[in-house]
Amino acid sequence: MVDDFEMRMRLQQVAAYRELCRGVRRSGRENVIFAVIMMFLAFVVSQQGQARPLILVLFGILIVGELLVGLFKWLVPSAEGVLLDGVVLIVFAAFNFALEFLRFQAGQGLNPVIIFLGLFMFMGAIGRFKVYRQLRRLFAERPSVTHIAWFDDLVQEVRAADPQADELALDLPTRPQWKAKLLGTTVFFVSKRDHVVWIVGPEDFELLREKIDNGTGRRKALLRIYGQPYPEFEITDVSWSNYQKWRATYVPASTPSTPVAGPS
Repeated sequence: MVDDFEMRMRLQQVAAYRELCRGVRRSGRENVIFAVIMMFLAFVVSQQGQARPLILVLFGILIVGELLVGLFKWLVPSAEGVLLDGVVLIVFAAFNFALEFLRFQAGQGLNPVIIFLGLFMFMGAIGRFKVYRQLRRLFAERPSVTHIAWFDDLVQEVRAADPQADELALDLPTRPQWKAKLLGTTVFFVSKRDHVVWIVGPEDFELLREKIDNGTGRRKALLRIYGQPYPEFEITDVSWSNYQKWRATYVPASTPSTPVAGPS
């Protein structure tokens, strides 16, 4: 049982890192926004008469670098994408502060727009460095690309499973709607509409069903995962039968499933 618990914890870590990678990939859109801001700042600098070729080249390098970081985050989503994000932002903020300092030294007034956007990027860079440090602690042992690919395939398998053809599958149309796979003492819950995945043990969830059979092949049911109840839904006899067979094998008899009271 201890080995099963450790396995579930490792699988949950894979699920968490997989979700992190999805978040990193989605954040690649922010790089496009920052690149546009950089282009705007380059335009402002050029309008101020500082459009020297070297300065424009440096602006171009930083803008391309920001776009490449976004591409990297989309193609190879990982914690390192967050770190690269911070590096590009802080270099660009420092570059703009240096330009403003040179303008100030030349007796020209400071541009509040450039100062504000520079501070905005600087704070964004600091935030990314903090996030990266947290990620390094949380994922000291990261799942490999192979493990994540295997996990993705399993998620698709759970979503596509049909309880009528697969005795290990459950269809639970609550909110959110779950599909589940009963793999021994490890149960995979996969949300059908988003990318939430739970890996639980026999003692971590419970499925209850009302006593009265209305002859429709469906009865009202309740689901609890880690003690959290989900909205009432109708469960088919097939899914309930699959759950009962699994429960009889893997759940101790001392923890019976309490039926939901039928309608009065």
